[in-house]
Amino acid sequence: MDAQEHSPALIPDPAAIVALVETLVAGMWPRSDFERKAFFQRLGFASGAKWDDASTVSATAHFALQTPLAGDLFSSWTQYHGKFMGVSMQPYTSMTTNDLSTRAGYEAIRAQLTAHYGEPANPWHDPVVPACVWNVNGRRVVIRFFNLQHSGMMLSVDDAGLAVAAATEAKRLNEPTHWNNSEEAVSPFVLPRLGGRV
Repeated sequence: MDAQEHSPALIPDPAAIVALVETLVAGMWPRSDFERKAFFQRLGFASGAKWDDASTVSATAHFALQTPLAGDLFSSWTQYHGKFMGVSMQPYTSMTTNDLSTRAGYEAIRAQLTAHYGEPANPWHDPVVPACVWNVNGRRVVIRFFNLQHSGMMLSVDDAGLAVAAATEAKRLNEPTHWNNSEEAVSPFVLPRLGGRV
């Protein structure tokens, strides 16, 4: 008997998560809030409160999300400039490192998504938290396994174009800005000496 046979049954079932991903990547993506609400109703989703800090100004907004999946999982949906961008969830988490159930859930979902959509890419080359990314029908499916102080899995399905635009804008806003927009960040208070070279 191997270690995985001792682990409890995974809740939610990896097959149920993959089936939800398949539904999210099929068909047309909602292009208005009216379409998003109808989409959520078909999927059995319930939108919750916005959870961004009210003092933070951002084009990206996050909202709590309840899904029909079994178990206690943290889920959210995101919009970018008022457009529905996607959904994220953390189906398996444990407060211990290298939790067998958490890893088994991640591996099962990775294997099933690979069987459906082919080998994933790892565009961010993060050795600590590797990513598996599939681009399907204009959607970007991402799964990541976190195994630092605790272990957990994150899954997201986004409109690929909106996700790239949001990431680009976030990166631009987080880059240091110099007083004069110069790469050298020359201070206005460091003046050349008279008679010296500039």
